[in-house]
Amino acid sequence: MTILRGLELLKAQFPTAPDSSSHHLFISAFMLASKVICNNMYLNKSWSIVAQGMFQLQEINQMEREMCQYLEWELNV
Repeated sequence: MTILRGLELLKAQFPTAPDSSSHHLFISAFMLASKVICNNMYLNKSWSIVAQGMFQLQEINQMEREMCQYLEWELNV
């Protein structure tokens, strides 16, 4: 539910975002939700593996930073 809430907030804030960014948004939201909820979190390097190589580590790091900025660092629901 945390992931969906984060995506809902982003959609409300950026209603004209292109559909091509859906993979970025989903992985970013899933990654942050996992880090907020779980004590044993994956490293960002592991998330590039989870994403089946769609994103390099640098992209994962950037996506995480951007998602935090878009959510204004309010990660608790």
